Amino acid sequence: MEGARVHWFSILNSLMVIAFLAGIVFVIFLRTVRRDLTKYEELDKEAQAQMNEELSGWKLVVGDVFRAPPHSQLLCIMVGDGVQITGMAVVSILFAAFGFMSPASRGMLLTGMVLLYLFLGIAAGYVACRLWRTLKAGDSTGWRSIAWRVACFFPGIAFTILTLLNFLLWGSDSTGAIPISLFFILLALWFCISVPLTLFGGFLGVRAEHIQFPVRTNQIPRQIPRQKYPSWLLVLGAGMLPFGTLFIELFFIMSSLWMGRVYYVFGFLFVVLILLAIVCAEVSLVLTYMHLCMEDWRWWWKAFFSSGSVALYVFLYSINYMVFDLHILGGTVSILLYIGYSLLMVLAILLSTGTVGFLTSFYFVHYLFSSVKLD
Repeated sequence: MEGARVHWFSILNSLMVIAFLAGIVFVIFLRTVRRDLTKYEELDKEAQAQMNEELSGWKLVVGDVFRAPPHSQLLCIMVGDGVQITGMAVVSILFAAFGFMSPASRGMLLTGMVLLYLFLGIAAGYVACRLWRTLKAGDSTGWRSIAWRVACFFPGIAFTILTLLNFLLWGSDSTGAIPISLFFILLALWFCISVPLTLFGGFLGVRAEHIQFPVRTNQIPRQIPRQKYPSWLLVLGAGMLPFGTLFIELFFIMSSLWMGRVYYVFGFLFVVLILLAIVCAEVSLVLTYMHLCMEDWRWWWKAFFSSGSVALYVFLYSINYMVFDLHILGGTVSILLYIGYSLLMVLAILLSTGTVGFLTSFYFVHYLFSSVKLD
């Protein structure tokens, strides 16, 4: 495939972003967190008690940092589905890079991705139900509902979009419409493989020991100081960094999907995927730490969307691609098909990147507050 130099430029660009963010993470861990902890541990008990009264920044939210977020069920469901989609993407691209699935036969690649998604339902159920049990401090009631919703959330949205698009194709007498028989086969695979495996994964997640929070949560929530600017502005802006690592490869993928070009460089794509995951983790970690320093303990959803907001930029890029690069679309049906498939791709990216960022932030916050001995 031509244009290898462009792919190398994309990887070099991603590495520079990673190095910049890694420097910030390094400063947070070594200079700020370590310095605070060392200073605190060197004091005697009386000085510690006095210091507790004069605490500032992230140490002030110690009694609220593990308070369950609003809509915690939805968070668990989205993280579970994100694990499933991320696992499917990594394994599919790795198999294609090693030549197990030929990129020339797109049917094989798509079939492999669907089957991987179905079997990875066990991982989605496990992660979602274990996270649910952790948020409920060991109480496992309602785990079947969580596992069932994990099995139905992303596939249900995908099935709805595909059905609507198929009605459009049938209405315009297109030969590209999916046959009814294939719909029934997909439904059978979903209910016979994905749903039981997700429920089994949920059972394993409930049986596993829940993650113990290192500090107690206060009964009365702490008031959050008024911020100079909305924190969601920062969260939405954070998606530009992961998008910077992705946008060059995105052009080649879009050309492959819509212009009929064959995409062969899965080795490059796998490297970019790993770099994207690292950038998402670093961005989410830095923003979570910034919010905690501003005494904002509502970090759960912000950690998810700070890396997941890259999906917004992917959607804007896909609209830009349709307007300026894709001149073959003619008629309303073609445009609606393009937007429908783009929304499906954007939702998958949101769940995948958001999950990577959230899990990184979760383990960072757990590590941070387990290192501090505060009552």
